[in-house]
Amino acid sequence: MNMDAIRMEKFREAMKAAAASLTDAPCRGITLIHHNDTDGITAGAILRKSLMRAGFSVENIPIERVHPAFLPAIHTPGRRLILYADLGGQVADVISRHIPEGCRVIILDHHLPAAGSFSRLLQVNPERFGIDGDSECAAAAAACFFALALGGENEDLAALAVLGAVGDHQMVEGRFAGLNGFLLEMAVRQGALRPDGADEAAGWLFPRFQDRNLREADRLITALAVNGYYLHGADLALEACLNGPDDRALAFSVEMAGIQQDRFGREMARIHEAGLARDGLIVWTDVEGRFDPLGLKAIGLFCEAIIRDGATGGDHYVVGFQHFPGENPYLGEFSGREAKVSFRVTPGLKRSIEKGERPDLMRLVPQAVHQVGGFAEACHRFAAASTIPEDRKTDLVRLLADIAATQT
Repeated sequence: MNMDAIRMEKFREAMKAAAASLTDAPCRGITLIHHNDTDGITAGAILRKSLMRAGFSVENIPIERVHPAFLPAIHTPGRRLILYADLGGQVADVISRHIPEGCRVIILDHHLPAAGSFSRLLQVNPERFGIDGDSECAAAAAACFFALALGGENEDLAALAVLGAVGDHQMVEGRFAGLNGFLLEMAVRQGALRPDGADEAAGWLFPRFQDRNLREADRLITALAVNGYYLHGADLALEACLNGPDDRALAFSVEMAGIQQDRFGREMARIHEAGLARDGLIVWTDVEGRFDPLGLKAIGLFCEAIIRDGATGGDHYVVGFQHFPGENPYLGEFSGREAKVSFRVTPGLKRSIEKGERPDLMRLVPQAVHQVGGFAEACHRFAAASTIPEDRKTDLVRLLADIAATQT
């Protein structure tokens, strides 16, 4: 047995133990807290279907990110079993402080997890088994391995895991690798995905999504669950994953994609006219509330659009700010004025990071965000997100520039 097979087997054993900890519980109602991007939505759909098959009643709460203000509304005494997917691993210590006595929480995440163990909380994360959570195991893949631990009948959910990997850009030299690749083979054997061309992501048709390819299905989920989050589009996205998109979902996705195109176009025109703000290796923009009603992941998508456009004019860390609404459509209102911050890197800077010449976002973002009183939860090496107090934006940029200039 080679090293990759050993790692996968150990990961599967951990998933079996996590699944057993749920099926052994006397409570048969479970709440799923999961991200609202394609990876998180597919993870939420996989877990919903597999847990319902196992006899659980399931409540899905898609969220844009874990936030301390949300946790009291999530961890109520009536919720005895809670499962986080595609978020939570980096702030397990914060979550653990909100878990009432007698409640059980599992975190299935692929972001680099917080160290240690925490009371009433179990984490299963591929990173702890030497499996790269950035390229070999999307959150939806982790969710699918949990589903397989619940029962072999859940092999029919593997195609959703592959869609999640596409949504998280988890390709290695244009191919699926690691656990993502294992689940692709499973989905193809079952006929749940059909080949249609050489491109690994665009080249697989998904019959459940009316024979759209995986990239097209990703764009559909993004339009619904990311752009339409504050209009409950995530509910339509979950339903599309489970049963295919209906006419309502298709019409809503077209509407929200049009709104994104309009908002992004206006903002890009403003950047072309006025330029990006700059401080050392940091280029940044603040859209304030101009992306309304789009969800908060819009600013991350826009940072990627800035890079594609070439507006950075060189190799930089790209930072975008967006107003954080004071109300969540699933959890209600919360106090405080905050901004969502997204971070990306240009291709040239990514190469410098890979050579060890510049710090990656895991080294750059958490310490700077913490120093301005913010909360960093979803950090990868080349993409990251956080929230900070509204009045600390310029302070954060200055800190990022200082750290980037001094670290290698």
